[in-house]
Amino acid sequence: MKVEVDGESIEVVREGNGPVIVFVHFLGGFSYQWRNQFAALKDRYTCIAYDHRGFGHSSFNNGHWDVPTGADELKGVLDALGVERAHVVGYSMGGPVALVFNARWPDRVRSLTLIDTFAKNHTHSQARIEESEKCLRYMSMREYARQYVATRFLLDTPQAMVDELVSSICLARKGAYLDVLRGILLPDFTEYCAQVKVPTLVMCGRHDHTTPVAFTNDLTRLIASAVEKIIPTGHLGVFDDPKAFNAPMIEFLDAQPR
Repeated sequence: MKVEVDGESIEVVREGNGPVIVFVHFLGGFSYQWRNQFAALKDRYTCIAYDHRGFGHSSFNNGHWDVPTGADELKGVLDALGVERAHVVGYSMGGPVALVFNARWPDRVRSLTLIDTFAKNHTHSQARIEESEKCLRYMSMREYARQYVATRFLLDTPQAMVDELVSSICLARKGAYLDVLRGILLPDFTEYCAQVKVPTLVMCGRHDHTTPVAFTNDLTRLIASAVEKIIPTGHLGVFDDPKAFNAPMIEFLDAQPR
């Protein structure tokens, strides 16, 4: 289905019944990548996923994305669906969006799950942005995607999953992709961590070299309510090993009050 948020047509998927979980995808992803989580949870939860503006099947009319805009977009999706409160799951770029959303509208958050993400990314951020800008001047999104995925998966990740991510990145508009890189890599979101008062799960793949375990350790230290789980995956555990990815998240969500 489509909902209108701030002049953008946002693709939304909604399945199941029960307390609401809203899934906020990673850079280059879109709502379809949450299908294994929907399958595992929709018998007892209402599962919602959406495509950020400029990604997947959402529009990019206004030509701008930053984390506050992402938080507004999340609120707009929940408002359009009549959802008052939700468990918020933020993956990679979705982590800062979830933190800012929680700080601005804390009464709407039942819990946070922060996956392979960070409060401050201090891994050559400016250099990564400049390299991506340079590449995308001359490359198609498909060429860029093939280069990107070569460094993001475990060696035993099925080829079908690798191909899926390439196709997913191809759906992204170049401007949106670069906006997200600037919007998540340059700011410091540390101040938002102290404002988290809800139960929080912080997950990371042991072999994640994009947002390494040290970033997760920082979040656990900064968020008083955080529980940390390290799983045997890389940055893209949703592809590497869906069962290992799902297990701690499902255990955490099922432990929350209904």
